[in-house]
Amino acid sequence: MRKLLLAILSPLLVWTAVAAEVGKPSPPLNIQGVNSAPLQLSQYKGKVIALALIDTNCPHCQNLTKLLSTIAKDYQGKPVQIVACAFNDHAQDLIAEFKQRFQPSFPVGYCSREEVMTYVQYTAVKPFYVPHMVFLDKRGIVRGDYAGESDFMTKPDVNVRTELDKLLTPATVSASAHKAAPASTATRKE
Repeated sequence: MRKLLLAILSPLLVWTAVAAEVGKPSPPLNIQGVNSAPLQLSQYKGKVIALALIDTNCPHCQNLTKLLSTIAKDYQGKPVQIVACAFNDHAQDLIAEFKQRFQPSFPVGYCSREEVMTYVQYTAVKPFYVPHMVFLDKRGIVRGDYAGESDFMTKPDVNVRTELDKLLTPATVSASAHKAAPASTATRKE
C-alpha cells in the first residue's frame, strides 16, 4: 500500500515543486489596472521585467513595494519595467488604497489567485509565500523565479538590482537562471 501511495503522489509532488519555467516564454498574465486598461506582460517586450506577486496586506510585500519604487527610479532611462500584481482576497477593493498609501513609481494591479497560481505553476498542495518575484528578459523569456521563502528575498535590495543588471548585460541572455528555491524556514506567508 505504501508503494502504491508513493507511486501516485510522486508525480504530483514533482509537479507542485515546479515554478514558472525558467528559459521558457512567459505565459500570459492579465493584470487589471485601477481605472486603467489591463496590463499584459507582453506589452513590455524589449524591456527587462521584474514582476512582483504580492498581497496588499503583507508587510513584506509593502516593504518590497517601497524598495521597488526606489529601484524603478534608479533604473529610469534603462530598458527595465517593474510591475506588481496583487492577488489576495479582495485585492480589487484594496489596491487603490494600497497605491495611495505606498505611492509606487511603477504599475500595480491585481488579478485572481487562480491566475497567479497558473502563471507560476503552483497548486494548493504547496504553500505559496509572498512576495514572489519573476524576472523576464527583453524577449519575454523567464530568467528567474524567486519564491517568497527563498534566500533571494532575504536581501531583495541587492538581489533585485543584481538580477536586473545581469539581464541588462547582453551576454547573459542565454545564461542559466534560478528556479524557485525549496521551502526554507522563512515565516513570510500569504
